[in-house]
Amino acid sequence: MNAAVFLGRNKISTRRVMLSDQKANENTTLLRVKACAVCGYDVRVFRNGHEKVTPPIVLGHEICAETNDNLKLANGKTISTGTRVTISPLIPCLHCAYCFNSQFNLCRELREIGSSVNGGFAEFIQVPNRILQVGGIIPVPDSIKDEEVSLLEPLSCCINGLSRLNLYSLDKDQSICIIGDGPIGLIHLKLFNLMKAKCIVIGKIKSRMEVAKSLGAEAVIFANDDLESTANDIVDLTKGVGANLVIVAASDPSALALATKITSKNAQISLFAGMPKGTTFTLDANKLHYNQLSIIGNFSATPNSIHQAIRLVSENQIDLSEIISHCYSLSDIEKALVATESYHGLRHVINKF
Repeated sequence: MNAAVFLGRNKISTRRVMLSDQKANENTTLLRVKACAVCGYDVRVFRNGHEKVTPPIVLGHEICAETNDNLKLANGKTISTGTRVTISPLIPCLHCAYCFNSQFNLCRELREIGSSVNGGFAEFIQVPNRILQVGGIIPVPDSIKDEEVSLLEPLSCCINGLSRLNLYSLDKDQSICIIGDGPIGLIHLKLFNLMKAKCIVIGKIKSRMEVAKSLGAEAVIFANDDLESTANDIVDLTKGVGANLVIVAASDPSALALATKITSKNAQISLFAGMPKGTTFTLDANKLHYNQLSIIGNFSATPNSIHQAIRLVSENQIDLSEIISHCYSLSDIEKALVATESYHGLRHVINKF
């Protein structure tokens, strides 16, 4: 099959490789890949490597695929041959306390597609059957295009993040700030639009800020290197109150520092984006205490969140096509990675293998 093999920092090669077994074996399920989106995580691994990733390996975890055989699910149902599916990239151990509670994203021995095992930047993918056991291979309706199916995984992650927040405490006069104008920030914006919430998007890329405005952001603010200036703009925009909820959707430590400067009292900060290893930030303990601030971390999603994502897209409540800007053939994988790294457009998808 054709596969884009990550060989080490700044090295990726599209080549012909052998599948260990052209049919699914007892430990894996063989699927044909239809589309795989490029995540910022893929770019960071390509440039810097990652402690979870041992080359040579195929990256890519935002996947639309198609079944090669009938698949028997744990609930007794069958997914027929030729069915398009989305895949949860989490490979849980199934025996830790978190797995017992179906919190597979918190598994103590978690492995992941595109990090621990070969991912979706290839013609085929062999999915560990532990994913099948937890319902992580999920059929999708014909109405959702392949490229959009590949974005169901990041949408489900945003849904998981929102599920951990106290959204009932927000009323129509309160403000939400999204720090980050990339695909994840814009998906959050779309979800808040469903709640009729007021959103301010803070970012640095003009074209993306224009998209945020067109998607319904109440205001957009260009962040600059002077955090105090940016913070003052937001406080002024919120009539001196500050933001009642801040979504940190940018992998930049300065985004954390900004978040702590723009909160109102009784506010929540959702740390959605991963940061460079070793990143720390300081917060006045008395400000945290007396202002009743909550800081909540969020990571990945479970199959339940993916089902919610499918429902929102199939019911036309969320249009993921607006987040996709470019499609590429597998041979152009490095171009897609560089374009993502350069903040060119929005989500880039590999859809020709």
